[in-house]
Amino acid sequence: MTTRNSFRALLAAAFSAALGACAPRAPAVPTPTPVPSAPVVTTPAPVPAANTALPPVPHVTGPLEIKVVYPPAGQLIQSKDSNFIFGSVGNGDAALTINGVLTPVWPNGSFMGWLANPPRELSRYDLVAATPTDTARLSHPIKLAPLPSATPVTPAPPDTAPRITPGQYSALIGQATVANDTDRVVTGYAPTDNLDRWFLLPGTIVRVDSVKGTYAFVHLDGQRVVRIERPEINLATPLPPPPVRTAKAFGVVPAAEWTDIVIPVSDEPPYLVDEAATGLTLTFYGTAGTAQAAVNLPASSYVSSVASAVSGPAMQYTISMRGPVYGFQRLWQAGMENGVFTLRVRRPPSIDPTNPLRGLTIAVDPGHPPAGARGPTGLWEPEVTLPVAFKVQALLAARGVNVLMTRTTPDAVDLNLRPTMARRANAHALVSIHLNAVPDGMNPFVAQGTATYHFWKHSEALASETHKALLARLGLPDKGVKRANFALVRASWMPAILAEGAFIIMPDQEAALRTPEYQERYALGIVEGLESYFRTLGQAPH
Repeated sequence: MTTRNSFRALLAAAFSAALGACAPRAPAVPTPTPVPSAPVVTTPAPVPAANTALPPVPHVTGPLEIKVVYPPAGQLIQSKDSNFIFGSVGNGDAALTINGVLTPVWPNGSFMGWLANPPRELSRYDLVAATPTDTARLSHPIKLAPLPSATPVTPAPPDTAPRITPGQYSALIGQATVANDTDRVVTGYAPTDNLDRWFLLPGTIVRVDSVKGTYAFVHLDGQRVVRIERPEINLATPLPPPPVRTAKAFGVVPAAEWTDIVIPVSDEPPYLVDEAATGLTLTFYGTAGTAQAAVNLPASSYVSSVASAVSGPAMQYTISMRGPVYGFQRLWQAGMENGVFTLRVRRPPSIDPTNPLRGLTIAVDPGHPPAGARGPTGLWEPEVTLPVAFKVQALLAARGVNVLMTRTTPDAVDLNLRPTMARRANAHALVSIHLNAVPDGMNPFVAQGTATYHFWKHSEALASETHKALLARLGLPDKGVKRANFALVRASWMPAILAEGAFIIMPDQEAALRTPEYQERYALGIVEGLESYFRTLGQAPH
């Protein structure tokens, strides 16, 4: 049996350990219950050195009241040995111990603790907050994952999913956010990589070779295998092998704001769009056709040439451009005998170098609800992202921008509808505003900082320029520009990014995010990033 003193020393050592980064999203304020007697400490723990780039945390001297925001009471902790706990005690002068570990309390009474998980026989956090004149206690129950057991595990119920014969042909199913929406897709995943994506047309017939867990593994042709989530493929209705898919000669149709590459195809093709610095490669898997020499377009066209080639069991189309890729959209039109696949390649807008945003349409997305992280005093992520977005809207409007707000009220907006709204408004850029957190087992003292995300290569430059501006404005550690598969950055028609400006779960950043001053700084970082990106874009050849 571990003694109280040695257990306390173990917890104190674990408090200083460090792990990594990103997002619990569930609030809870449990009803206080009596805590067994424990020594009362009235000397507060030292708080980490203040970040002078942030507004000062206000000083609160209210009555002691312990509230735990995370983890919620009864939560199953998804960490091996250490975790964080945060909330508030109502008084910034209080000393706080959690399972005997002295834990920092910020001037506004919020706290953040990083400590060892309690023993399984006492799966709870015992919190004691004290000032020289008052004491408050709270016993906060949690759950810990059981240790591996040698006892035989009861077999899982039999899998009742449709049985498949390797080589079965099935059709992909797509759930449309809006009826007949051209953004309607089925996502294919690389067998071992969750970042590479194939955005496939609903109705496409593919060969299913196996089903494992929640995925069906399908062949797009004789070489390429991808994973499809089982609900996205109609395994219950086997289909006969389809005729060999064939593509006819492509055509090119220039327009003022884009160029269409139009390809008649006998059936919906599994496809992939790859980006290069000044061009695109479109691949139709499992599709036969005839190579076509390059078609050169006049100098007035942003697309300079298009050519096709046979690449094993696939057709490949090379689209060369006179400048950087700015945006593209795939369109499918079914026909009686052949369908038509169109890749619409977007031309960048004309930019006024003295006011690079004038005349543009920018989609501003205040992240969440539903969901969203909460800070130690209960501040909810969408309660901050909306006023920040309104400040971005005002700053952009003053620069002559037409602003599309995906949300203007506290009401929830469907996640997948937001990028569709931006595309339908023909937005020139999409910026989604968020605040960060970390999952169980990662140390928020180490993970905190500003990060900016993109998915498509043509969005990386906007992400980089905005990230630099946010670092300068927010004054937080640099967590980098990253590629991630988020719904808000998968829009391909315009550069699309997602900003995680600050960590709402950190007491000093949550306090800063409550202030109009810091919200304005977040907004200015976004607008300055947009200005820098479009000014540079305006210098590229069009």
